[in-house]
Amino acid sequence: MSAVRIFRVVVVLTLAVVPAAALAQSGQAEITPAFEPVDFAVAVDPRADGWDTEALSEQAEAQLKRVAGWLAEVAAGGADAVPSGDVASVVDQAFESPGFVPGELAARYRGPAFAVESGSVSGADSAYRGAEGFGRALVALAGRLAGDRPPRADFKLYSIDAGSEGFTTLAYFEAAAGAGGGFRQVNAVWSTVWRLPAGGGEPLLLRVEVADYEETSTPRRPLFVDVTEAAVGHNPSYREQLLQPPDAWLNRITKASGYNKTGWQGVSVADVNGDGLDDIFLPEQGGLPNRLYVQNREGTFDDRSAEAAVDFLERALAGLFVDLDNDGDPDLVLSSRPAVLVLENDGSGGFARVRHIAGDIPDSNSLSAADYDNDGDLDLYVCAYRRAYDERGVASPVPYHDANNGGRNVLLRNDGGFRFVDATAGAGLDVNNRRFSLAASWEDIDGDGDPDLYVANDYGRNNLYRNDGGRFVDVAGEAGVEDISSGMSVSWADYNRDGRMDVYVGNMFSAAGNRITYQRKFERDRQRAGPLAEVQRMARGNSLFAGAEGGGFLDRSVDANVTMGRWSWSSVFADINNDGWEDLVVANGNLTQTLPDDL
Repeated sequence: MSAVRIFRVVVVLTLAVVPAAALAQSGQAEITPAFEPVDFAVAVDPRADGWDTEALSEQAEAQLKRVAGWLAEVAAGGADAVPSGDVASVVDQAFESPGFVPGELAARYRGPAFAVESGSVSGADSAYRGAEGFGRALVALAGRLAGDRPPRADFKLYSIDAGSEGFTTLAYFEAAAGAGGGFRQVNAVWSTVWRLPAGGGEPLLLRVEVADYEETSTPRRPLFVDVTEAAVGHNPSYREQLLQPPDAWLNRITKASGYNKTGWQGVSVADVNGDGLDDIFLPEQGGLPNRLYVQNREGTFDDRSAEAAVDFLERALAGLFVDLDNDGDPDLVLSSRPAVLVLENDGSGGFARVRHIAGDIPDSNSLSAADYDNDGDLDLYVCAYRRAYDERGVASPVPYHDANNGGRNVLLRNDGGFRFVDATAGAGLDVNNRRFSLAASWEDIDGDGDPDLYVANDYGRNNLYRNDGGRFVDVAGEAGVEDISSGMSVSWADYNRDGRMDVYVGNMFSAAGNRITYQRKFERDRQRAGPLAEVQRMARGNSLFAGAEGGGFLDRSVDANVTMGRWSWSSVFADINNDGWEDLVVANGNLTQTLPDDL
């Protein structure tokens, strides 16, 4: 096959905005928006459809955010500081609490880089009473966060139980501050009791009990320092492309080019030119060139995208470096809608030659590789999301928590010479294969010498395909790892060092989902698509499954305290402190718009 470069012609349309008066004169009907602002406000008001608990949640969280603001003020003001606001507007005169900080902290981990301590606050002794006591308790907590600058502090309310005169809530509390080159972070759960004033108004705090209190400190410096600008900042593409916010492109690149406001492409790392240094590939949104940054000896990276012939403008959802022809250098596989591209490495980090195009995978996402048939070369597994590249008219996931109407994942068998064959059905991987898949990972879970496959799906059940000599069987249900949730990542490791492989699955934690699905009103109003517990599971967050003796897995997610990873796009086991135990790193977040500090 001759060398191929991929281009796209972009046609920019200029749309004229026609005033309503002009439409009337032309005889055309005036377009009425679906929602007027006042109607929209009603539509999103929880009181409008009887969700009083959600209305109370909004009020309570707003009050807790005021507390977080006071905490930052007091921490910055020193030992004599007091909250500047009206404490009586948040705290009931009958307020009582055993305090916000444990009297003693016990070391859970101490190392040269950081330390972790935890403790509990006894609920038996309510030493802090009234507004004055609340202020003293807040000062004590602020003392743990005193530093060179005000701490970042916030709450996220995830549970509510309403009564006739008041209600109780559970909220995650997180605060962090830097001091003297070091860093301290506090994580806790606040159990709060609220009273509703007889004459109306905002709820008032009656009691606070603190659970799961934990402090992490780095006495000399933060664990990680952002060196991106130092490493790649000298490249024009860093300023002109990587630092630009999504809005910079939304107004300039059409959707037809494949640009989307959310980007989950990630990065790929490999030594592309054989100099012993790892290089970085950044797949990009449609309309923007992919970027390949090649490392220099001093630790900086030069943009070699054009020279490597990877800077085409098709949307790339994922990139995978993998040696597909066994010549010792990493080739590049791109999930580039509406096809998967296999680019051969010329041995010096150039990828001008496209050796294979799988054009029948219209909506590919993540990529993974393994030698599933033990024939000596690596095969490719492609996760597909929707059934078509054109999103118009594509069915929504039904039912939401157990969908099986998504795209078709594909196993591409490597037959050598960059020849790939769709072996999905023949290998048994077309079973339960329409589940809006976002990630897949290989691991030999049964020790029989061939790699098995776990697939994380966005709307419901995941797959665990056991490989029996090149033929796969979905055993996720019997193994206990279907994990009904919004699966977005998979990572394997022996985290407890018992000789069996364990799996961590990144999902979505939803505070609103945790609140709402446990309310009686939800059970009455919801459409019965399955057991309530399965719907509630969708909001719990990430999952850790430990390999069990005799096969199968045990759900250790809650016991190991690893569920709250926020909106977890990606996750990986990594021994970050070199102590021989696998830690977890979770990449999370979303477009927060006006709430950039949301937990």
